[in-house]
Amino acid sequence: MNPLKLIAINISIPLFISLTLGSLIFYEKKIPEVIFSIIPYLFYAITVAILWISWHFNRNRFIFIILPLLLIYIAFEHLGAKRATDLFLYVSMLYPLHILLFLSLKERGLFSIWGVLKIAFFIVEIAVVLYFVFYPNSDIITLLKTKLFTTSFYPIEDIALAIAIFVITVIVILLIFNRSILYNSSFLIIVLTFYTGFYFIKTPHAKELLLLSISIIIFILLIRESYRLAFYDELTSLPGRRALMEDMAKLGMKYSFAMIDIDHFKKFNDTYGHDTGDEVLKMVATKLAEVGGGGKAYRYGGEEFVLLFPSRELDESYTSTDTLREVIAKTPFVVRNKQNSKKIYINISCGVVQKNSQDKDPFAVMKRADNALYKAKKAGRNQVIKA
Repeated sequence: MNPLKLIAINISIPLFISLTLGSLIFYEKKIPEVIFSIIPYLFYAITVAILWISWHFNRNRFIFIILPLLLIYIAFEHLGAKRATDLFLYVSMLYPLHILLFLSLKERGLFSIWGVLKIAFFIVEIAVVLYFVFYPNSDIITLLKTKLFTTSFYPIEDIALAIAIFVITVIVILLIFNRSILYNSSFLIIVLTFYTGFYFIKTPHAKELLLLSISIIIFILLIRESYRLAFYDELTSLPGRRALMEDMAKLGMKYSFAMIDIDHFKKFNDTYGHDTGDEVLKMVATKLAEVGGGGKAYRYGGEEFVLLFPSRELDESYTSTDTLREVIAKTPFVVRNKQNSKKIYINISCGVVQKNSQDKDPFAVMKRADNALYKAKKAGRNQVIKA
């Protein structure tokens, strides 16, 4: 899929949530107060769900993202006006940096060495903010309110705005370079929602809607991430065998299968190492993901892949598969080592079949496709056999 289209799809969900909930502050007088009164309880409920699911699936990044929001809301509700204003100043600068930091850190066990370091950092971060809230330093506050821009975005101070520009720029760059699109697209909207909510902080219910929006975005991201882990191959980013089984259960009466295997992959691994072999798998997967003819690519296991063509005739599926074989065969792969680098070419063998009246189920069709793949290898590899 085109990277720009993929980014647009991933951004659309959190953006819709943010715009929908954010727009409610402009219709505050037309909405029954009871609706706004339940928003904090919704935020608490979603936060508890995020914490539980994150703990259960070892996605502790989300724990460190949602907990500060919970603590910020509680603090705003119980601090006096002066201390709440100081907290607003610190949080508007620190939380986006906090998001960027934990977005960049790899997932580790919460009680591993790295997990304990994260917890320690988080505790120190809270302690420092609370110290300056309860023991304000006028020189630091004056410094943080330094004017940088001619235009005012009060109540957001200029340094906070500069930090916002920095954080947003970093996330956009990561998106442009196709890095963790699922995460970065959601967190881009989270940061934008955070600053928009803080800009309207004095508007009735803006604070509650801000927190609810971000918590829902995080919750949906967490569910989507859990789905990705369950159904997608981590190395190649293609749907895995479980996703294939799910899609096979939805097939109609007409469909085609292509079984694909990378030629001489074991020899390649033995010669160049498993790390280089992984790069080959990713390169081949990237090309297979671009399959035409209504097909969809899956990683079946090892160096084996499957193309599924719902509602497609054999000849059309054959043409789409052979086009991919030719594209992969003509794509140079650069092997680098300490001394030099060289170009090599990767070949694949494929077997393509269409469901017929003798096939009891999709597994029988897949078995015939596997037999056709075996024939392609016996016939000399780097070819597509249809049966």
